[in-house]
Amino acid sequence: MLDRLKERFILETQLTAHIVRRDRLSRMSVIPVVSAILAYCEDYKSAAIVALMVVVSESAAYLAGAGVGIDGPRPSPRRCVTIWVVAVSTTSIYMTAGALFGVSGTTATLICAFIWMFGALVHVSNSFVAVPIYNWSMLLPSYVIVAVIISDLFSRSFTPSEPIDAIAVAGLLLVYFANSVQTTQNHKDSLSAYENMRELANRRLVELEDLSLRDTLTGLPNRRAFDDLAGEILCSDRNDKAALGALLLININGFKPINDSYGHAAGDALLKEIARRLSSDIIGADVIARLGGDEFAIAWPGPLNTSELHRIAESILDHLHQPMRYSHRKLQITASIGIAPAHMGASVGQLLNEADQAMYHAKNGLESRVVIYDRRSIPKRSNLNDRARLLAAMQQGEICPFYQPQVDIATNRIVGLEALARWVQPNGEMRTPGSFIPAINEVNLQAEFQDHILHAVLKDMTALQKMQLLPDQVSINLSEVTLATTTGRDALIEVVAQHPNLRGHLMFEVTEDIFIARAGQTIKDSISMLRLAGVRISLDDFGTGFATFQHLQELEFDELKLDTGFVSKLGTDRATDVLVKSFLDMGRGLDVCIVAEGVETKAQLDLLRDMGCETVQGYFFSPAQSYDNICAMLQSGAATVAA
Repeated sequence: MLDRLKERFILETQLTAHIVRRDRLSRMSVIPVVSAILAYCEDYKSAAIVALMVVVSESAAYLAGAGVGIDGPRPSPRRCVTIWVVAVSTTSIYMTAGALFGVSGTTATLICAFIWMFGALVHVSNSFVAVPIYNWSMLLPSYVIVAVIISDLFSRSFTPSEPIDAIAVAGLLLVYFANSVQTTQNHKDSLSAYENMRELANRRLVELEDLSLRDTLTGLPNRRAFDDLAGEILCSDRNDKAALGALLLININGFKPINDSYGHAAGDALLKEIARRLSSDIIGADVIARLGGDEFAIAWPGPLNTSELHRIAESILDHLHQPMRYSHRKLQITASIGIAPAHMGASVGQLLNEADQAMYHAKNGLESRVVIYDRRSIPKRSNLNDRARLLAAMQQGEICPFYQPQVDIATNRIVGLEALARWVQPNGEMRTPGSFIPAINEVNLQAEFQDHILHAVLKDMTALQKMQLLPDQVSINLSEVTLATTTGRDALIEVVAQHPNLRGHLMFEVTEDIFIARAGQTIKDSISMLRLAGVRISLDDFGTGFATFQHLQELEFDELKLDTGFVSKLGTDRATDVLVKSFLDMGRGLDVCIVAEGVETKAQLDLLRDMGCETVQGYFFSPAQSYDNICAMLQSGAATVAA
C-alpha cells in the first residue's frame, strides 16, 4: 500500500512540475494587474508585497525542480516533497493577493477580491484535476483564505465606490474571463500530459520486464525467460513424438583460471564473445540463454536423432574452441555439453536436470566432450534428499571411522592407525568411501564430513589414551576444502589446540593432487601452519604425482606413504623394484618414515623388509576394523597375519 502511494506521488509530482512550468508566464502576467489595482487604491505597500512574494515563490518553484519536462528524469522522494511544499505555498501566496483586496476597504475592491478568489479556485481545480494529491493540498488552504475574507465582511465597514472604480472591477473580470478560457484549454493539456505520463510509465514497465528476462552481461535470455521460451518449443502438448527437440547445456572449461589470472574484465569479455558466437554462428537454435556463471543453454527444435545431436554439439564446440582475443592475448577455452532429448511429459526443469547429469559426465569423462542423457547408463546425481540422508547418517553415527593398523615389520607391533570412513547402514550393510564420498562432494558436505570424522577420531583417541592403548600415531585424511580456505584451516587448528594431549599422536594425510588446485599456495601455507601447531604431516600416494620431488623441496613431511600401485608390482616388475628401493633410500636420507600401503602377500612383505622398509599396512595384516575390534588388536600387543 505504501509503495503504491509513493509511486503515485512521484507520478503526480512529474505532472505537477509540467503544469507549473507551463502556466508560469500566465500566472505572473496577472500580477501587474493586481499591483496596479492596489496602487490605484493607494495601497502601495500591499502592491509591493504581492509582487515580491510572487517572484520569490516562482523562483523557489523553479529551483525545487518544477521546471523539468515531463519526460525528464524521475524526481527523488525528497525532491517530490520539496516540490509539493513549494506548490502549496505558491498557491497560498496567490490566494493571499485576493485577501489584500478585501483589506483596501472599498466595495469595488471587495468585489475584486471575490473575483480573484473565484478565478484562483477555478484555475487550481481545473489545472490539477489529474493530480488529486496536489489538487486537494492546494484547494484546502484556498478555502481557508476564502473563509477569512467572508468573516472579514462582518467586522469591516466598506466605503462607497467611485464610478471610476468600476474600471478596476471590469478589468479584473476580463482577467477572470481570460483565465477561465485558458484554464479550460489547459485542462485538456493536463489530461493529455497525464495520458502521456501513463504511456511513459507503461513503457518503462515493459522495459523493466524485458530487463528482468535478460542477462545483463550478455543480453541473452536468462533462466526465467529460458524456462518459458524453451517450454514452448520442447514441452508443448503436441502428440507428434517425432517433432520433439532437445535441450543442450554448455559448460565452459578453463573459465576460472582465465578469470583469476586476467581479472573479471577478461572473464566478462570472454562470456560476451561466447554469447556472440552462440547467437550469430550457430544456425538452427531457437532459444539461446545464459543460465548463470559459465553455463549456457540451447533449446533446439526437432526432430533430431542421435547422430544429428552429436553433429550439432561438435559444431558448437568447434566454434567455441577458436581462440578469443583480449588485450593482445589469445584466450583458449574448451567446453563440455550435456544433451537431454525432449520427451513427452517432461518439463524444462526436468530436461535441465537430465542435461546437467549428462554434462557432469562429459566434464569428468575422458572419452567424449559430449554426452547424451540416457537414464539407463547415467546414474542419477545426488540431490537435496541425498544431502539430508548423508547429514542424518553422520548425526546418527552411521558414518564413522574404522581403523587399519600400521605394523612394524621387525616386531609385528602396531605402531599406528589410519582412520578410514565407513557407512554402516541400519540393515548391517557396510559401504566403503568410494560409494558415498562422491555424493558428499556433489552436495558440498566436504567440510561437515571432515569435521564429523575428525571429532569421532579424537573421541576414540581419547578413549584409547585412557586405556593406555593409543599407538604412536593415528592418521586422518584431510580434504582440499579444509586446507584451501582460511576458515577451514583455522577451524582445524582450533580443534587441534583443544586436544593438547593428542596432537603429538596426530598425523594428517594429504594427497599430492590437492596441490594442483587453484588454491595450491594456500594449501602449502596451511600445511606449514599445521606443523607449527604440533601435528605431523604425511604425503599420501607418494611417487604418483607430477611434482613429487618439488613438494619435498618446498615442504617438510614427517611421513611418506608408498602408493599401493608400486607395492602390487613388487617382484614382478624390475623397474618398480628399483623405484621402491630408491624411494626407501631417499626416505632414510631425508630422515622421513616411509609406510608401504597395500601389502597383501608375504612375498611383498619380505621384499620390503629386504629393501629396508620398516612400516607397512595392508590386508596381509588386517583390513580396516571397527573401534571395538581395533581395541582388541591393540590389547593383544601385536598384529597377526590375517586369516
